[in-house]
Amino acid sequence: MRSALALLLLCGPAFADAEHDAFERAKPVFEAYCAKCHTTGGKSASKKKLDHFDMSSYPFGGHHAAQIGPTIRKVLGMTGKSPSMPSDRKGAVKGDELARIRAWCDAWDAAHAKR
Repeated sequence: MRSALALLLLCGPAFADAEHDAFERAKPVFEAYCAKCHTTGGKSASKKKLDHFDMSSYPFGGHHAAQIGPTIRKVLGMTGKSPSMPSDRKGAVKGDELARIRAWCDAWDAAHAKR
């Protein structure tokens, strides 16, 4: 039992590093499709949008921050339902760009899994 606990404690930083690396690869996609509404100073940003999801800094803020991986999967249509974002081009994130976001979501999930 002690060795399993030690392994979990040692893996924590590795999961965080993987999340950060995945974020760096996904960051241009977030900037291209999300930043105009979900960053302070974005041309379509509003208090309501920033309260939901604020990507002005990393880790992201907003009341969806605690579940941001699953939330992003849902709004980009990765759960099998129709995408609802980006609001002005629903479903525009696809192909390699969507794969980079999916990889970040997976890394986020691993780094934030309840242990």
